[in-house]
Amino acid sequence: MELTGIEKALREGCRLHGFRSGGGLRVVRIEQNEELRGYGEHPNVEDALSHANEDFLAGGRPYNKVYGKSKPHYLTGSSQATSPLDHWLLRGNTIDAYVRKRDVVVELKGYAQTETPHTVTAQLKKSGQPIVWTYRGYTFETYQGFHGETTRILKVPEDKRGKGSDAFLYRIIKTGRAKEFFKALEHAFEAEEIEEST
Repeated sequence: MELTGIEKALREGCRLHGFRSGGGLRVVRIEQNEELRGYGEHPNVEDALSHANEDFLAGGRPYNKVYGKSKPHYLTGSSQATSPLDHWLLRGNTIDAYVRKRDVVVELKGYAQTETPHTVTAQLKKSGQPIVWTYRGYTFETYQGFHGETTRILKVPEDKRGKGSDAFLYRIIKTGRAKEFFKALEHAFEAEEIEEST
C-alpha cells in the first residue's frame, strides 16, 4: 500500500494518530498544530489509513461530506484483525507517527501483561512447591492453589510504591525509525518494549 499523502503530511510537520473508537472502528487522524488535516475511519486500519491519506491529499474535508457520501457511514469495527497493526489497535492500543531529524518515527503505545514464565509453571508442576521469581523489580510467588496455579505479589519495588504502578498490567512503548512510514512501523513492532512510567 502506497500512502503518498501520509508521507507528505509527516514531512510537512504533521503528526499521525491512530486508535480504536468506542464502537471498534479504526480511526486515523492527521493533525498539525491541533488542526485536523486528514481523517480516516473504517472497520480495519488499512482502509482507515487509505481514507486519511486520501483526505489529506484532498485538503481535509468535513466529515459529513465524506462519510455517508463517497464512503459508507461505518457503525462498528471488525472484531477480526487484518494485520499486526490492526491487531494492536483492536486491543485498545495506539499508534503515533511524526518526523524527527529526517526520519519517520513510529510509536506504538499500549499495555503489556505480566505472564508467569513457562519455566516457573514447569517447575511448579514438577515439584509442587511454591516458586519465587522476579520481573520488573516485583517479586512474585507462584503456587498450587485450590483452583489451580496462583501467583501473588511478595514484594513491590521501592520506585513503584504509591505511584499507581501495577504489577500485572503496565504501559509500554515500542519505537521504530526509518526513512518511510511502513519501514518505521515494521521497526517499531520489532523493537523492545519499554515500560512507561505512570
